[in-house]
Amino acid sequence: MWKRSKPEKMGPPDWILVSATFSLIALGLMMVYSSSYDLGYREFGDAGFFFKRQLVWLAIGTAAILVASRMHYRHWMKLSVPLMAAVLLTLGALIFFQEGRLLIGQSVSPVEPAKLAMVIYLAHWLASKPGEQLRRLPYGLLPFAIIVGAVTGLVVAQPDLSEALVIVLISLAMFFLAGADLIQFAFAIVGGSAAFALVITRLPHAMERLQPYLAELRDPLHSGNLQLSQGIIALGSGGILGMGPGSGRMKYQWLPAAHTDSIFAIMGEELGLIGCLIFIGLLALLAYRGLRISDQAPDSFGRLLAIGVTCWIAFQALINMAVVTGTMPFTGIALPFVSVGGSSLVTCMLAVGITISVSRAANGARSEAGIRQRSSNVESGTVR
Repeated sequence: MWKRSKPEKMGPPDWILVSATFSLIALGLMMVYSSSYDLGYREFGDAGFFFKRQLVWLAIGTAAILVASRMHYRHWMKLSVPLMAAVLLTLGALIFFQEGRLLIGQSVSPVEPAKLAMVIYLAHWLASKPGEQLRRLPYGLLPFAIIVGAVTGLVVAQPDLSEALVIVLISLAMFFLAGADLIQFAFAIVGGSAAFALVITRLPHAMERLQPYLAELRDPLHSGNLQLSQGIIALGSGGILGMGPGSGRMKYQWLPAAHTDSIFAIMGEELGLIGCLIFIGLLALLAYRGLRISDQAPDSFGRLLAIGVTCWIAFQALINMAVVTGTMPFTGIALPFVSVGGSSLVTCMLAVGITISVSRAANGARSEAGIRQRSSNVESGTVR
């Protein structure tokens, strides 16, 4: 008669990862209020409008991280295909009905859960492929390119090039770390870069972002687009220690998207270089713990999940900061845990919750291995 297997013991979570995550969220809440109270008062007559809304999303995200961290991460294997199907249908429906990039009163971005679904699906798909099979073209690069191409194609059609870039970078990192053949990986990079360059030159939306960026680099005072210049002025105005929380000036209609895409510039203005370095340090700590958890994961699926989530948060933050500092053309992408935006905050917290579940499973496995070792020592008489 079939017997139900004994559930695996779950150990304590990675408290360093938990602390880094909620420290980033706390810093984000402070910056949300500081960067948005002027806009909230002008648009809605309530200086705390965006802050209060972010608190609601934080409550939802806290519930999500608690549930995900207590649920065994292997349950997500059963949900990988339904989640990917739901994402493809939603993104396709947005294009078909021409609803734009946002849903539910222009407050929820379906691309955010698409990134999480992509991580879960790729982790499941890659973990199911033995190393030798993954290195063969019909089982490795070809289906990988079809999967990634389908999702990024729908995201580009929104149009949303920056989020498509994040998805491609996450996917390539997972494909490489899963054990892909180096030649195939090189072809994937070259092919992806060529496709991305083609899209940029052919898509009007991309050229609308690229041409003003190049014009502002050549002549900041007469380009007619001061997004980059104002962001750099904000960063430079903060100096070492910053002007102080709430004391910045660029949020008063000088810097577009001060509470969302350009919030890192407000952070630099008000908290200075020290504040930015604290944020980057917390982000680096989160990334380090994520990679450490992936190294200690009990199986390939858990390892790839932790890698995917870590790369997602790190890449997205780096792209946002690159945009604000003028390293990349302006793109609408949120700074994880900091920018105003419910779908970004909740999805990132859910993703961290899944990573915490992987850490709990790894800690539980080590604990059980230690107990078995001590029992074996007692039985053999080595421990008295």
